[in-house]
Amino acid sequence: MNMQEHKRFLTISEAAEFLHVSEISLRRWTNSGKLRCFRVGGRSERRFLIDDLLAFMQSMDVQAEPLQAVETEAINDTGDAERHISLFFRDQEEKWQLLRPYLVDYLSSGAPAFYLQHRTSSELLMQQLRAEGLPLDKLIARGLLRVLPPSQTYLLPGKFDAEWMLEFLEMTIQAALEAGHKRILMTGELTSIQGAPGVEQMARYEAMLNPLVDRYPEVTIVCQYDLKSFTGDVILDALMTHPSILVSSGLAPGFYGIGGCPSIGSVRSLLQCYKNRFHSSHTKR
Repeated sequence: MNMQEHKRFLTISEAAEFLHVSEISLRRWTNSGKLRCFRVGGRSERRFLIDDLLAFMQSMDVQAEPLQAVETEAINDTGDAERHISLFFRDQEEKWQLLRPYLVDYLSSGAPAFYLQHRTSSELLMQQLRAEGLPLDKLIARGLLRVLPPSQTYLLPGKFDAEWMLEFLEMTIQAALEAGHKRILMTGELTSIQGAPGVEQMARYEAMLNPLVDRYPEVTIVCQYDLKSFTGDVILDALMTHPSILVSSGLAPGFYGIGGCPSIGSVRSLLQCYKNRFHSSHTKR
């Protein structure tokens, strides 16, 4: 992360959205010295650095009353191939059915879940999670559930920058680990990158996530792909850069990690397999 991006400021409303708290809370914390802010302009308006907010997230986790006595020490027994997943869906209902087990599993065990949001409104996501009986107020207060828009994640530098985004994710992971968490879920809606400057870096970014999950075995990353929004080239890139693919009929292998260069015949064979699985699962509905 270069110095200019390191020093990018958020307004108080952006910082409140980033932390999922009220502006009143931010004012109280800055007045008490718990959270650093900078004063700018004739009105001395508050501005916040991303680094300071990430560090404060960690302190919130440590000081807040636990959601449960001890975070469930579930051993992450999923294979390495199942920790960077490309989720393919055709509508919101299908996406929720595929994503729901991950969110409910992590949040109900007291593990953090970071949702990089775009087309799914925060209101809809909260409604879906509330229907699962999750204590959203406690989860949000502890920083365990974080819903972040593209302006605070993928597009914070003003464009999509693969290296910047990777460093942002790694900083977030490190903060969660330092807070004592044993499992971390990250999931993002990739439609937020469509049409943005730097979109051509998306496939390289996805490939770069594989070494990241190798370095941090506590982390699972689920990348969301709307089949109605992305071209065939983008979907093929997703197949080539993800070890696992999640479709309505279940998990399937991706091409990442296959020794050598897959032949055209094997690519066509796998795509036909996915086509048959999609067709079969939808005709059963």
